[in-house]
Amino acid sequence: MSDNEKKSGFKWFEKLKKIKHIEIYIAIIFIVVLLLIYMSNFGSSKSDNNDLSSDNLSVSAYIDKLESNLEETLSNIGGVSDVKVMITLNMSDALVTDSNINLNKFPEIKGVIVTAKGVGDTATKLKVLHAIEAVIDVTNGNIEILSSE
Repeated sequence: MSDNEKKSGFKWFEKLKKIKHIEIYIAIIFIVVLLLIYMSNFGSSKSDNNDLSSDNLSVSAYIDKLESNLEETLSNIGGVSDVKVMITLNMSDALVTDSNINLNKFPEIKGVIVTAKGVGDTATKLKVLHAIEAVIDVTNGNIEILSSE
């Protein structure tokens, strides 16, 4: 390092020493930097979490998850196969923003349609009906079970 560089660095250090309460200024700058880092991490963590355990999820993801869970459950009933489920929601009471629903209040299920092989038999159809009623809080008047055979 040349003498001029040492002198300019020393002059800069002397100027810093003359500032009153420099510790406070350094602490404020440090806090601002920490807040900026925290805020940048906070925003990215919300967008990455889009599963059923999150506070908000898309309406289509919510319905798809309900339908797939019900299809899997109904397929386990003896004699029932090739199950397809369609669920409709009553969205008039749901808080919907940007295709997301607030899960603090689940939207009411409006109706369920099930098509499957093996439900032509009345006893099997009743088993499917009771299974749907046990899983989803829907009156049997809003459930339609159709044979796909």
